[in-house]
Formats: sequence, structure tokens, C-alpha cells
Amino acid sequence: MRPLESDDPTAIGPYRLLGVLGVGGMGRVYLGRTGGGRTVAVKVVRPDLSDDPEFRTRFHREVVAARRVQGRYTVPVLDADVDTARPWLATGFIAGLSLREAVENYGPLPDSSLLPLAAGLARALVEIHATGLIHRDLKPSNVLLAIDGPKVIDFGIARAADDSALTTTGKVIGSPGYMCPEQITGDPPVGPPSDVFALGGLLVYAAGGTGPFGDGDSISMLWRVVQEEPRLDAVPDGLRPIVAACLAKDPARRPTATELADRFAALTGNGATGWLPAPVLEDISRRAITLLDLEATALPIDAPVTATRYPSGPHPMTPPPHYPPAPYPDPSRFAPTVRHDRPAPARRNLALPIALAAGLVAVAATATAVTVVLAHHNSPQPAAATTTTVAPRTGATTGRASSAAVAPGSATLPAAYVGSWTGNASDGLATFAIQLDLKAGRVGDELGTASNTGMVSKQTCSRAETLAAVGAADITLRARLTAGSGCDDDGKPSTVQVNADGTATYTMTGIFGDVTGTLHRH
Repeated sequence: MRPLESDDPTAIGPYRLLGVLGVGGMGRVYLGRTGGGRTVAVKVVRPDLSDDPEFRTRFHREVVAARRVQGRYTVPVLDADVDTARPWLATGFIAGLSLREAVENYGPLPDSSLLPLAAGLARALVEIHATGLIHRDLKPSNVLLAIDGPKVIDFGIARAADDSALTTTGKVIGSPGYMCPEQITGDPPVGPPSDVFALGGLLVYAAGGTGPFGDGDSISMLWRVVQEEPRLDAVPDGLRPIVAACLAKDPARRPTATELADRFAALTGNGATGWLPAPVLEDISRRAITLLDLEATALPIDAPVTATRYPSGPHPMTPPPHYPPAPYPDPSRFAPTVRHDRPAPARRNLALPIALAAGLVAVAATATAVTVVLAHHNSPQPAAATTTTVAPRTGATTGRASSAAVAPGSATLPAAYVGSWTGNASDGLATFAIQLDLKAGRVGDELGTASNTGMVSKQTCSRAETLAAVGAADITLRARLTAGSGCDDDGKPSTVQVNADGTATYTMTGIFGDVTGTLHRH
């Protein structure tokens, strides 16, 4: 992101601009913010296209079409002015890297990231195709990697599946290397299978750093797409048959987006938490901090937006009163406020949550350095179920909900839990190495120790653990911080459940969701 220059507007429509996100084929993209604190991306059409009647017609139709797409894996169109001198479009803002940036800067994605990527992209196509649209330009730069999964952006050339009025003879819409053969030859007509072909190409690129038809000039690339078989050597064996099916020359032989989504969901469990490699997470955090710096120097959140260089006409795309809510937190909830109804937590000095329009990005900071992950999290959120209160010998302790309540001292730790346990746990942003040691004892006894070490930050928080409750299916522990710089673990509850296969499911409350993982006894 770059600062605004002297010839950049300071506001467009109702959005105050904070910086320049980039320049694309259609025009310049700005980072903007509403008076209520929501962060958006504002794309302004470049002057030569603004003067093109054919483009204006296409742009108007694309905006109307794109507003119909709403889902977890697509970026919503929020607002637009298609009649002003310089048409513009506002979408949700994603604080993430494009797939192209991630691969170019940090190399191909690991196997653990490929399945969540594939599953998210398939779901995005389901969301797009369900409205009767096709994207037509699905490529690495149009896929953003966010903490909660991939997001498909830029419906700048999406069309209704049955609309060919604006596709004139000799015009090819798409990006060489990710276009399907029928986009190049014109036979059969382009439809949803063209996006499936592009999805296959994206997975090849993500796995190996090069598209399925290599690199080179556009003419050579287009020839290879039509005449040659894709190169799939870098694709993991488990994904290769699916990717090959997506890249079939005959669109009738390609799976549908729904079929892909079902197949990938069965392989991934339909989850995307903890799916990004550490270097990409670090980059996302740095970008979030850059955004904070911009916000810190911006006008107060309630300051009116008065300046604009582009004349603004009516806003036919302004969301109606009952605009469907986005499937992620509204960033205006996290606008700077002063709370007087309760005291601030005593040790909250490390974590700064930043909610952006695309989802939640977490940034951990200390007095001397910014780290990507926290050695541990802040004060616990209330449990959804009722809690069990016991009175241990060293004082009252309130534990998380357990499947059965017992009186203090009347239950002992089951033998299956005694021993040393290790494993990894994640809250979707950070991953921690967990060490848990438990010895025999009763409810109310301080009978064990535990530690969480951030896999990236290498910070460790050490705790003594009191047995707070024994349930029919799990136990509840209560932490007492014993070591660790800047940790905030005092009083943290955790649950451990021994599974039939001898592993244990470990869960501890965190500010970004539960820290959950699997432990093995040694």
C-alpha cells in the first residue's frame, strides 16, 4: 500500500481515502473508510475507459451482477456510482495477500494449505454460479489469502451465464494460462466449466509456482492451452486426479463446482483455520500494522467526509435498508471507543485485534517488537454452556463447563489422564506447541504443569494446573501462571478429553476462539 499522492482524491463518494492499494487494468484501487469505521476497497475507473460508452455499459451490468454474489469465499460489492464522470466501485477490504504475491514472495504453498485453498475456491464458484454468473478471469491475482480462507475478488469481467451480448467477435476475455480452450476457440460457448478449468490451473500454480501450461508470451500460452496437456508434476498425488479432471479439454468432462466443493469438504472437514504457512501470516500481520499506522494519522472516525476530486452522481448501488449481513464481523464494532462500564483487564498488554471487512486479522505486539503470534491469549470468553464451580483447597476456582459436576475432593483424576502429553494446538491464527504433565490427584489439587510455545514467536507461557472438575467425558483444569514474559494465563480454564484411540483433545479459551489441538501421551 502506498500513501496518497498530490493528484489522488482524498474522498470518493461517502468514503474517505487512506492510501493506494494498487493499479489494475480497469483503474486505480484505494483503501477507503466509511464514517462508521468500515474499511473498503474503492476501485476508480481510469479516464480513457470512463469515456468509452461500451465500457460504461459493461461496467454497469457487471456491478449489478456482482451485487448478487454473497458468500464466505467471495468479496461483496458494497456500493458503486456508475453514472459519475469517473465511475467507481466499493467492495469489502481483505487484509491478505493475493495468491500470486504469496507464491512469488514465499514459494509454493505447502500441502497442508492446498486442500483448504481448493475447498474455499470451489465454494466460491458455487456461490458465483448459483446466481447465474461466471467469473471468466479466475487467476492468482484475483484470489486473496485471508486467515479464514481464500477469497475470490474482482468480478470486473464476470457475466451472466446466458449473456453474450457484449462478447464481440475477436475479443477474448481472460488471462492466458488460466483460460479454458473454449474461451480461446469460441466453441462451445463459455459457461461455468470455464471457471472450473481456471480453478485447476490455480491449484497447479499454488503447488508448484508455475501454471499448468508454463510461462511465455500470450500466443504460445494460448496454443498450449488448446493443444497440449497440463503439467501436473508439482500437484500432490491425492489432488492430482481431481486437478486433471478440472483441466479436461472437453468442458463436459469437468466436474461441477458443487461436485468439487463436496469432494474437498469431505477431505478437509470443511474448515480453514490454521491453513496458512507462517511467513504468509507474518506478512498479513505487517499489512494490518501498516493499516493501523494509516488509521492513526487519519481524521477522527466521526469526522465528516467533505473533499472529493471526482464529481459524484446518484448512488444507485447503495445497499438497501435490509442489505444481507456479511458472514464476518462488522469492522465498525471495533472502532476506537472508550468503555466506562467495566475496568480493563489487568494484564492485557500484548494483543490488538483488528477486524477488517474480510474477517478477523490478529496482531500481537510487545513494547520492543511486533510478533506474529502470541505466546498465549488474553482473558477468557464466557463459556456457551453452564459452568461448574468447585472450591479447591487453595481457594475458589471456576472451571469451564464439564459433562458432569462433582464436589471438590470427591473425584480423582482418571488414570487415563496421568502422564506427559505433547502436541500442537491452534486458534486459526497462531499455532502452539503444547506440553501438559499430569499426576494423580483429586479435584482441587494442583496436580500438573503446562506450557504453550508459539511456533513462530517462540514465546513460552508456563503454568501450574489445578484440577477444577472431572466430568463423564473430560476434565477441566485451571491455570496459574508460573513463567513467561507478557503472558496472561492466570485463571485460564482448559479441558482435556481422552479419546478412544489414546489421543487427547485439548482446548483452552482464547480471544480469537478456542485454542484446540490433539495431544499424544508419552
